[in-house]
Amino acid sequence: GDEAFVDLDMAAMDAICEGATKINDDLFTGIEGAECMCPKRPTFYIPVKNFAAFIAAAKDAGFSVARNVPDCTTVAVKIRDGNDENIDALADKAEELGGRYAGRCSSKYRTEETNNFVKRITEGYLGYKPKEHHLTRKVTPEIIEQLKEAVGAKNVNTNGMDRVIYCHDLAPLPKEAGLAFNCIPDVIVRPEKPEHIAAVLKIAHKHGIPVTPRGNATWGLGGCMPTNAGIIMDMTSKMNKVLEINEEERYVRVQAGCTWKRLLEACTKKGYIIGSYPSSFPAGTIGAWISTNGMGIGSYKYGSAKDNILNSHVIVDDGSIITTGFDGMGSYGMSYNLNQFFAGAEGTLGILADVTFRIYPLGEYRYLGYEYDTLAAADPALQEIVQTASVIPLHMAWSDYMHFANQRKAGLHAPDVTNVFLVTFQGDAAHNDLGEQFADAAAEKNNGRKISSEIAAHEWEERCYEFRARKVGVGEIPAEVIVPTHNWGEYVDVCYKGFDEMKMDVGGIIGVMVDRSTTLFMPYYFKDDEQMTGMLAFGFNFFMGDRAAEFGGRSTGLGVFFAWQLDVIHNAPTVKKMRELKTVLDDRDVVNPGHVVCGMTRFGINMGKPLMSMGSLMMQTMKKMMPKDNTFDTNRIRFRYNEMEHLKTLDRHHKLGDGSQ
Repeated sequence: GDEAFVDLDMAAMDAICEGATKINDDLFTGIEGAECMCPKRPTFYIPVKNFAAFIAAAKDAGFSVARNVPDCTTVAVKIRDGNDENIDALADKAEELGGRYAGRCSSKYRTEETNNFVKRITEGYLGYKPKEHHLTRKVTPEIIEQLKEAVGAKNVNTNGMDRVIYCHDLAPLPKEAGLAFNCIPDVIVRPEKPEHIAAVLKIAHKHGIPVTPRGNATWGLGGCMPTNAGIIMDMTSKMNKVLEINEEERYVRVQAGCTWKRLLEACTKKGYIIGSYPSSFPAGTIGAWISTNGMGIGSYKYGSAKDNILNSHVIVDDGSIITTGFDGMGSYGMSYNLNQFFAGAEGTLGILADVTFRIYPLGEYRYLGYEYDTLAAADPALQEIVQTASVIPLHMAWSDYMHFANQRKAGLHAPDVTNVFLVTFQGDAAHNDLGEQFADAAAEKNNGRKISSEIAAHEWEERCYEFRARKVGVGEIPAEVIVPTHNWGEYVDVCYKGFDEMKMDVGGIIGVMVDRSTTLFMPYYFKDDEQMTGMLAFGFNFFMGDRAAEFGGRSTGLGVFFAWQLDVIHNAPTVKKMRELKTVLDDRDVVNPGHVVCGMTRFGINMGKPLMSMGSLMMQTMKKMMPKDNTFDTNRIRFRYNEMEHLKTLDRHHKLGDGSQ
């Protein structure tokens, strides 16, 4: 890395290893020839907490050892110079210590149900054709009784009003849009444990009944919206707990229906941070964000949703409970990486029950912000940060002048700034100091002005409340698109041109850095949720996705409404294989059908690429022909928003019966 950072790390390592013998430089072995990396050596994977005990056992058996540490939970030990007859005994010792030997078949370390699922994955890749099933796919009174017996009568709900509430997610769709889908579930089930989910799926599998998992419905693409009635699986009502924080082995175990806020608070109290989490963390749930392979706060430093998973339990179509990894160590050398297999499938391959994440020392937060005359002017400083070897912020985000102006128009507290680029560091103070020095210099060199730490901290606290301005009674919808980092400045201008060309009621441009090569833009707008014509505003989402594709980017998420984008994002052979895998791994189309790999209306109309591409073009064309949207200001007048605070004051002083109320 950069010299100053390397010097800091070397000093820290010297302090940690005080008392050990520091070798001379001429004895140093390059990584390319090191025994600890030799692929020919027998390899054992051991939990960090037990590696000293394993080293002692290996030396007692006459072996020389070398080791590397691939992550904070795992040590990979290589052996040589010993008697090969002792390897089996050493492998037994590794297993006794919670580890495994790479020379033994990975199936030995997985459950029978997991091994059967791995076999099904292999069959899917090899082109296995499952037999067709002719099932009723109907929820009958008899099935309701079976569900009550499986999970308890108190956890089964068929109330009509409740079922209506469960028929949609955050997407503000007019009621006419619901006619395309049979989106009201027949029954709501609230499981309390993985075995409940398994029991429900076994019943559903037998009869071909759709099962739709649901978190807190904070997404807007119909990810948890039933497409063909059936069973809705409410994961948040009962399965919402942090189960364990293991400080010795550095992991946290949590149920899939738990909110990220609850998980964050539990870890923070113990002095730890989880790697990354969504901006919707106050309400967003563990299982939902993993299922979308989400990116968000902390992704730049720690990776996306899938990258910090050590283990999880997933219940697949036939009710089998799959164990994807190991709580106390990484899953190296274990054939298919099941920890990442279900990420991005949006619940179409199985239902997450609980997850084990790595945790990291909390350290301190450092909140920094830089103001620019235009948003695009932040581009040179951004490019400098991503090109440096050692400056790795926890989070980088931006908000333009319209975002702040609209918050103030809505009567919200917003800082008196224009275009702000935020940089947040997390770690020890010395590294944060170096990071701040670099960020300050990059901003100053490119005409950025550092804002106060109080404003930067305020914007950090507001990181989950990007859309507060909707309080005036409007829909506030982002067009979420991924764009390569080197095109960041150009795409800022594309967003503003898109607002004008599509005649949008502009909200602003916000977004986050996902990693060194990837940026997430969320240009958002206001729309009328109460009129069918408000649907035309979604043409902007298609428009911005098309523009992102010109830079090698794409729209994010699929759900129901954007499932056709699968054919846009991937090439034909890839999509074909994804659909084959879905068919093999859910041959009765039970788990979240109608999402991701296909979009089908209740009338059997396939919402595929040809039809939806035409529909997208029509929406964009019609939107351009309509008058410019002015929903935000209209609603401020309509709801007398400017008078609201005055009316509240009057209400506190009026006397009943005098007409003032």
